[in-house]
Amino acid sequence: MRRAAQARSGRHRAGLAARLALIPALTLALSACAGPGPTATPGSTGSPVVAAASPGSAAASVDPTAWIRAANIEQPIGFMTAQTGVVVTRGCAPCHPAVDTLMTGVTAGPAGLVTVGWILQDFSGASWRSSDGSTWAFTGGFPAETLLSAVAANEQRYVAVGLDGKGATAWTSTDGATWQKTASPAFGGTPLRTTSITPWHSGFVAGGYKGTEFFSADATAWVSPDGLTWRRADDSADLRGARIWGVAADASGLVAVGQTGPADALGPAAVWTSADGLAWTRVPDGPVFHDGRMRAVAAIPSIGFVAVGEDLAGDTGVIWLSHDGRTWTRAPADPTFGRPGIQLRIYAVTAGPIGVVAAGTLTEGLQYGAAAIWTSPDGTSWKREPAGVEFLDTEMNAAARWNDRIVAVGDRGAPDAYQATAWLSPTGVGR
Repeated sequence: MRRAAQARSGRHRAGLAARLALIPALTLALSACAGPGPTATPGSTGSPVVAAASPGSAAASVDPTAWIRAANIEQPIGFMTAQTGVVVTRGCAPCHPAVDTLMTGVTAGPAGLVTVGWILQDFSGASWRSSDGSTWAFTGGFPAETLLSAVAANEQRYVAVGLDGKGATAWTSTDGATWQKTASPAFGGTPLRTTSITPWHSGFVAGGYKGTEFFSADATAWVSPDGLTWRRADDSADLRGARIWGVAADASGLVAVGQTGPADALGPAAVWTSADGLAWTRVPDGPVFHDGRMRAVAAIPSIGFVAVGEDLAGDTGVIWLSHDGRTWTRAPADPTFGRPGIQLRIYAVTAGPIGVVAAGTLTEGLQYGAAAIWTSPDGTSWKREPAGVEFLDTEMNAAARWNDRIVAVGDRGAPDAYQATAWLSPTGVGR
């Protein structure tokens, strides 16, 4: 049943919209098979969990130049390990696990590393915390239909954003373990989706759209001085008929990236700039944005803004560069970014200790994917990190800098079982 639902979604997620579009089909399919979902609440510490070991981690750890897959990631009650097929609580094994998990966002903050994601069976949010990037503690589940898409942090707190039923949502935490839902009229009204977030000044800016995952929508954004109180951006013609998938900030202001057109007939990629997060101006359309899907953006010291994604055919990665967020060019085409017949998604970009790091997934055919990492010292010339066992049968969804390393998160085991997964880079990645 899950295979049928996944096939309808294209199996390989085309960003948060495709994930959310799975809700009606997967709810019916999984409710017929899976056992009870997790009962943990945010911040709970008494819920049973299982620590899922990661194959290849020990071997990779002896090579100081290799990426390491996290050795221990606690999973919620009901989880079945992808390695052994052992169900911790009842489900319909061997066909499916009782609980599938995935990670969608990661950040470093005042209490260490925090990643967020969700549990597929009841579409409830989930979070994990780590002090070393290798061992991750499951810090509780969130209410059903709370799909967390991204997380950011400043010196005071973490803020996670996503979908709450039919509306946008934000949750805050000072320790990465206990979370409080933010009640704000800025998240009410018509269907709203938050897809991305970045720290800005002493607060935060989130991006998303007004509408559902289907058909047309209007881009929008939210601004908060502290992560607790929020105001939604002013509606304008520049935001109509588009969705924001990524947002970043530097000393000069804010940049958001996304896509125009309805979900089933994408138009050109789009970029917006703002000085205050409330009024946004779209960068004029041009050939540089055509036949491209922008998924994420980051502010990179000494480079400016770097946006990532792929062409609309989904088989060639695309990198966009801008020194000010207003004038954009494409990095030269490079065979390292794919070839026809191989599905490719670049989901994330972040500043590295040196240069810039991008993360995504390569998939051949309809089955298993492999995570992929690309690095560049200047945003123009790129190389792909060597493909090792730590990347097999995995998907990378997000990445963030942590000291002189990069932490990436995603999942492994699809399409048979989704298991939240994390990786830690060697030091100095990005050269």
